[in-house]
Amino acid sequence: MNHRDAVTVVVPHRSARASLLRLLPRLEGWRHLIVDDSDDGVGLDAPSLRLGGGRGFAVAANRGLAAATSAVVILLNDDALPEEDCLDRLVFAGGLCGPLLIGAAGVESAGLRVSTWGRVRQRTDVPTEDRNVDALSGACLLMPTSARFDERFPHGFEDVELCRRLGGARLVAGARCWHEGGGTLHRRSPLATQHAVTGQALLFAPGWRTWAVAGLHAAQVLREGGPVARVAAIADGVRESRRRR
Repeated sequence: MNHRDAVTVVVPHRSARASLLRLLPRLEGWRHLIVDDSDDGVGLDAPSLRLGGGRGFAVAANRGLAAATSAVVILLNDDALPEEDCLDRLVFAGGLCGPLLIGAAGVESAGLRVSTWGRVRQRTDVPTEDRNVDALSGACLLMPTSARFDERFPHGFEDVELCRRLGGARLVAGARCWHEGGGTLHRRSPLATQHAVTGQALLFAPGWRTWAVAGLHAAQVLREGGPVARVAAIADGVRESRRRR
């Protein structure tokens, strides 16, 4: 049996339609499913599952995982574009694994470091061999179909929580995937800041770590010269994390 026949590529889609149209030709020869979380429906000639608008990444990914009949899934963002051999390399590696993510400024993620007190940091070096990491981005992730994301996470850090819960992940050094990023929500918007604070705070035990997370995001907003609305969004994120616990 062709190794591609044992895998389903699940693509949660919210609003990055142009990126999704660029991605679809790369999925020829792969069993794939578009989980349509857009407001008006994608209307594509591709296997799809309609959710309705704005259910969120974790919910959309979980519905795709539940619908897949293969034992293994490659979860792929609609604004990701894997190199020709990227997905094959992930399947051959097996387990919970992902590629090097490349963005407009270079390496976006070579895995993540997760501290015990609240910090989550991207690694941006270029590895020469596969390596174990604390977590990987859900933008392109090979995973068991039986796994599920924690739907308390609104938009962000659900991938980190999953990897930690499953005991870590493996970066496949030879696999490369372009990631546009911000296709669903602009990364420096107040709502993105709120979601990031909520998700990161949910990762760690409540108490002083929540305020450590808030402090990290406040420092980031100040470095970036963000508007006052983003500062207010940090407090909103803290409150939302308490509500979702």
